[in-house]
Amino acid sequence: MKYTLLYAYDPATAGPSDGEVPEWIEFDNQVKAAGIFVHEAGLHPAADGKTLTIRDGESSIDKIAAGDTVAGFYVIDVPDEETAVSWAQRIPTARYGHVEIRQVVEF
Repeated sequence: MKYTLLYAYDPATAGPSDGEVPEWIEFDNQVKAAGIFVHEAGLHPAADGKTLTIRDGESSIDKIAAGDTVAGFYVIDVPDEETAVSWAQRIPTARYGHVEIRQVVEF
């Protein structure tokens, strides 16, 4: 089963430390070595992004609201949710933000 691990934090209250980069490299290497890697990507800051809504046929593009913002994600292929949770616990952002664990819908 594929799971997306969306890692997020509120940059107004906490954020990555300078020493965190080696932890991310190690996590990335572990995911790939375990053979569960599907895809990963980091995202530019939410302040650089936009939110699109369409209501009654009218579209609106706004800045993303302040607060917890998704910083990136991993898609992994593991046997079950318990295994996905165990990998999510290793993501450094979980110490100062949170990680959403969501099963991917495969059509």
